[in-house]
Amino acid sequence: MAIQNNKKDGSLLVFLGALFFSGSGTIQAYAPSEATAFILGALRLFAAGLCLILWCSAKNLLHPLQKVSISKIILSALALAGFQISFFLGVRFAGVAVGTVITIGTTPLMAAVFGLLFFREIPGKSWYISTVIAIFGLILLNIHGMETFTFNNILFPVTAGTIYAFYLSQSKELLQANSPETVMVFLFMLSSLFLLPIWFFFPCTWIFTARGILIALGLGLITTAIPYCLVMAGLKNCDTAKAATLSLGEPLGAAILGFTVLHEPINIMGIIGIIAIFTSVLVLIYSKKN
Repeated sequence: MAIQNNKKDGSLLVFLGALFFSGSGTIQAYAPSEATAFILGALRLFAAGLCLILWCSAKNLLHPLQKVSISKIILSALALAGFQISFFLGVRFAGVAVGTVITIGTTPLMAAVFGLLFFREIPGKSWYISTVIAIFGLILLNIHGMETFTFNNILFPVTAGTIYAFYLSQSKELLQANSPETVMVFLFMLSSLFLLPIWFFFPCTWIFTARGILIALGLGLITTAIPYCLVMAGLKNCDTAKAATLSLGEPLGAAILGFTVLHEPINIMGIIGIIAIFTSVLVLIYSKKN
């Protein structure tokens, strides 16, 4: 069944998509040691594209995109591919905590800028309140990783957040006459093509083992194909800035999976951070104005 959407549930679909995104860290924890972040990033896009091709073929949704410009498709695919690389580089140089905080904290701010530039979207009061609460919660959730922070390491995380915000703004137009699944098939496969050189520089034979296949399916289907389609379906009837803030559901879900599945320690600051992020999401979902 194709993902359905209406004006009322756009925000909820974006948030549900963010929760599915949050499983990527948990699945990556089970990947073999030779699985580099670069290969995992390229793998998740390629596997997601294959999953959606099968789905769209079965549901008769695989057809050329309608009423879209080639430039929008290329820009969206480039942004999708660029986000994978810049985010993983940000985590590598700034650390997981700092890289995540800066990337996800940058996204809603830049999304507001792009939404204003491209769609004349002006965020409502609830967005400002929600975004401040969410960033505060995000910092609390990662406070123990902040000791590694240096200003020299913020370039890639800021770039990643900006690129993802740009992706949200550019891909939104593709949804006007096309289903989310059809759009994402083209974006996943085109992004995979852009990332093709990565496969020649990092080990990838582990993918052809039973463990590797399960990792590929988990990353491709659960944490990429499904969430991106949900986000795209919600984005059709949700302001760009609002969608970006709702994406903060990803670190919320990741934190919960971290201490429930991976048995990572959590303290009172982390609990307050989770509550703050969840509160910010509720403010946006149930606010009368965007």
